[in-house]
Amino acid sequence: MRVTQQMMHQNSVRQMNQNLSRFEKLNNQVASGKTLSRPSDNPNGISKAMNLKSTIAANEQFERNVDEAKLWLDESDQTINQVVNVMQRARELAVKGANDTLSQSDREAIAIEVEQLNEQVRQFANTKVNDNYLFNGTKTDQAPFPNPDSYLTNSFDNSEKLITIGENVTVKVNITADQMFGNIEDEGNLFKTLSDLANGLRTGENTVSLETIDKSIDRLLGAAAEVGARTNRVESIENRIQDSMLDLKARLSKIEDIDYAEAIIKLKSEESVYQASLASSAKIIQPSLMDFLR
Repeated sequence: MRVTQQMMHQNSVRQMNQNLSRFEKLNNQVASGKTLSRPSDNPNGISKAMNLKSTIAANEQFERNVDEAKLWLDESDQTINQVVNVMQRARELAVKGANDTLSQSDREAIAIEVEQLNEQVRQFANTKVNDNYLFNGTKTDQAPFPNPDSYLTNSFDNSEKLITIGENVTVKVNITADQMFGNIEDEGNLFKTLSDLANGLRTGENTVSLETIDKSIDRLLGAAAEVGARTNRVESIENRIQDSMLDLKARLSKIEDIDYAEAIIKLKSEESVYQASLASSAKIIQPSLMDFLR
């Protein structure tokens, strides 16, 4: 086969373009730190990377949901403990007020403190987290006990607030008002107990027994135990998500990320090849007599 000057030109240009293309691809990989920039680089790898990224994005959302769930549960736990402290103080006052040697002014002073405790419990019952009421079910924009006598009508909402913290995994993050404070029909209703205690101290006819107060405290301790169990579950799922995220990111890194040491060696090699092709082509593609006569 006869080799013409034109064929030599075309072959030299084609080979230089191929060398330049490989050089550019490696240069882009080193600059970006990624082996995949286009689907054509590795169709199967791109598909796997997209699936992994989708799973990572879902887990990141679950992590945000877990944080919100922990916030609700932590705030609930703290509030329950504070209400327990209030009721224990009320119990102490009930014991103190049962003393027949107290004067009416003494009973009045104790009654006033019990009323303040009642109002304090109402404030705890209207606790907010992220501007949402903690103990009013799904009606988080409304206070469960807006007025001192709201407990008389059971005006609160008992719906469950559920948060998705995993694939097909939801957890109840709220404690409803009836679980903590009781319905008006319940013997251990906190507000009724404290109100009756204050009235009984004033009239000298104490109708509130220590057993009734203890029932109120037991109700709160039961709610605290439930919150603790849910918190343990949420933390367990959080640990599982974190372990999964580490595994997913490691797998994604194996598909996408480059080995810098190896990539730089290859880049230097391709650079040398390209420079050599430029030098050899410069010797092959030289002006001939025909170029001057043309």
